[in-house]
Amino acid sequence: QEIFARAWLDGYEVEKEARYTVKIKGLTSKRSYLNYLIDDDRWYLNDEVSSVAARTQHTRKELEDADFGWVFDCEGMEVKEVTDE
Repeated sequence: QEIFARAWLDGYEVEKEARYTVKIKGLTSKRSYLNYLIDDDRWYLNDEVSSVAARTQHTRKELEDADFGWVFDCEGMEVKEVTDE
């Protein structure tokens, strides 16, 4: 309770988890980014534009939980950390 009260009075900053885009290297098609279709709980390849229905930026945990943790170690994949600007 004290931690909550101090945060309320003094303010606090929530540390955001890093997010990544995942792209297959060497493909000339725009449909080379790993996307997640939210309503259907389905992964697929498309462009890098997020929408209300699909997410193109993923946390490491989301990728690992979906068995895509290997992309961080694969030379054929381009994994970029997304920065909030």
